[in-house]
Amino acid sequence: MARICIYVIVALALSVPAGATLIVVVPSADGVVIAADGRISLAGVSCDNQYKITELKRPARTVIAVTGEVAFVSPPAVGQQDVCAYLKSAPRQLDISSVVKHSMERRHIDPFTLSLGDVGAECARAIEGFQKSHPAALEQWTGREIFSVVIVSYDPRAGNTLILNFVVRIDSATHQIQAGRFTRNLISAQTRRGVYSYGEADYLNANVFGGVGRKYLSETTRQFILADKPITEVPLSDAVAAATNIIEAASLTTKIIPSPSGIGGPVDVILLGKDRWPKHIAWKTNP
Repeated sequence: MARICIYVIVALALSVPAGATLIVVVPSADGVVIAADGRISLAGVSCDNQYKITELKRPARTVIAVTGEVAFVSPPAVGQQDVCAYLKSAPRQLDISSVVKHSMERRHIDPFTLSLGDVGAECARAIEGFQKSHPAALEQWTGREIFSVVIVSYDPRAGNTLILNFVVRIDSATHQIQAGRFTRNLISAQTRRGVYSYGEADYLNANVFGGVGRKYLSETTRQFILADKPITEVPLSDAVAAATNIIEAASLTTKIIPSPSGIGGPVDVILLGKDRWPKHIAWKTNP
């Protein structure tokens, strides 16, 4: 999976990376589970209880998560004491989650036939507009990804899960803002059960699944990952437990080996199932 992280940038000042995200997607017999950590940090201050999964009015059974430089906020006033309170109410000069949400809801199109190129182009144009008024805000990301978009949808009739992903970056040679690396992962109900991670995926693979953080994975989660069984044999409770435990294990591991951008806070869990609207499963306490 691509290395993805989430930031809030203080524009009109030096760009300050402000957090990270870890998203875990686990298909089950009753729908697909999407979980995310709940921490964003701003200017070195960790702010928890931050929702990172965006629910849509339409299309049905679809959510999005934007990672990378997802939002740009007005800089806090001099002497601002409560950074986390400021983050909640700070005016967004640009919010990529809103750009993607409005694009999806306006199109009212089946995600299984969605053209990622169209959504990617809208995101690129939004960044271009922001760059014109704040030319210095993105300089340090030349040649790198600015943000990534993950779209998850579920088809209850076939039991299929769809995960779409693309990135928007600044080309190092031309300095143009480009959308690309479009991926479409269709997971059928008969597929071998598994865990799909986005965000700090490199950190998760190296330091949790394959490192010291493995001790924080429950035996149930380890067996869930290793067992050779189809998605049709995955109870919802097992999918929720695995997704939650993986994120909590990553959060605990950061206390031993810091992650590039930070992982932590309570875990948010959403289900896309038979119901038209996403179902909020859990908002757990910190591990």
